[in-house]
Amino acid sequence: MRWLNISHRINLWIRYFDHKDLRRLSLLIENGHVIDVREGFEKFGETDLFFDLSRGVALPGFIDIHTHVRGLELSYKEDERSGTMAAAKGGFTMIIDMPNTRPRVDNIDVLKNKLKAFERNSFTEYGIWIALPKEEREAIEMMRFSKVYGLKIYPEDYERLEKYDREVLRKIPRIMIHAEDPENISESCEKGYRWRCRPIDAEIKALERIHRVLGSRDGVNITHVTNLYTAYVAKKLGYSTDTCPHYLLLDSDDERRLGCVAKVNPPLRTKYMREHLLENLVSSESLIDMMSTDHAPHTFEEKNRDFSECPSGISSIEFVSSLMLDLVNKNVLSLERLISLFSIGPAKFLGLDLYGCVKPGCRANYTIIDLDKETVVRSSQMISKSKNTPYENMRLKGSVYATVVRGVPVYLNDLFTDPRDYEVAL
Repeated sequence: MRWLNISHRINLWIRYFDHKDLRRLSLLIENGHVIDVREGFEKFGETDLFFDLSRGVALPGFIDIHTHVRGLELSYKEDERSGTMAAAKGGFTMIIDMPNTRPRVDNIDVLKNKLKAFERNSFTEYGIWIALPKEEREAIEMMRFSKVYGLKIYPEDYERLEKYDREVLRKIPRIMIHAEDPENISESCEKGYRWRCRPIDAEIKALERIHRVLGSRDGVNITHVTNLYTAYVAKKLGYSTDTCPHYLLLDSDDERRLGCVAKVNPPLRTKYMREHLLENLVSSESLIDMMSTDHAPHTFEEKNRDFSECPSGISSIEFVSSLMLDLVNKNVLSLERLISLFSIGPAKFLGLDLYGCVKPGCRANYTIIDLDKETVVRSSQMISKSKNTPYENMRLKGSVYATVVRGVPVYLNDLFTDPRDYEVAL
């Protein structure tokens, strides 16, 4: 995709949240990066575009390191266009897509098809996790693609991972781990009790298996952590962690009440576990480094099957920012901590320097919020193809006003701007 700002100059007015202060700033943006900053609102002379986004509060752009955009043969669930539009509505300036599509992204041909689909359709910046290739040499070749950020390991991959060349694994800069030992989980439990069939012990045994292969090293992240004990063990082993809003806001009682729309892997834990995870997350001494959405869309029909047959996964990316801003408004979570979880932490993990900041050289990606606007979650109004959610009818205070990607507001007050409308011929 050729973004407008490859050759255009953009004048952007924002109120930027900077350590509890709101700075009124005029930014001059070129090639997607800030080249000049002035305090106060003023024009930079002749520019190609001007956007006054000072109505909201600008934060460093949110990044989702764990998104299932689906696509390929699963495009009926979600695709690169609908998924990134939903992400933009949710304030995400960048998403990293998961590889468990059909077919899996475990070879160069499938990877190229995914990248082409993103290039044609994405509303946000994007990256891809690859699945474990059958051929070890192909893992290194796939890592040479600029949009590939690392390797995703699923429970069904553990046995092959244990036989993989350790030297190949050391050359992969980032590895995302779904920590559930397949030998210690089952699907025989009724709704409300899946935490018994996929217990915390399965997560700990998974961490032990992973550590025997990878050792303690930088770049290994334990994703969608469900409880404090797993987070504690992961940190002791030298790994980073992320969790998801559903593990903070929903529990096994909600699974029992809601059924399939609250079915997710790993499963929702008990109310006690949920409350302690949230209590730790909001602390400056937290065991959690980042947050992700684990946006995992399925069709309405799939999510309305019997509980034992419906697929796991929660569609939430367009509501996540509002869910978390509601906690900010309730004084449960600080805005600084939210920025750390969804912007600073993910950018550091992905190796993205000067992301969403406001000095020359910074990548001009911003999430602009309205802390006072109230929204009601309605599945019928979802941008995602997956129009089902466990948050139905929830009233939330705080919403996304605009999502700015490389200086361009791709989402603004419920309206979208397709980046392809601004293509520049070379």
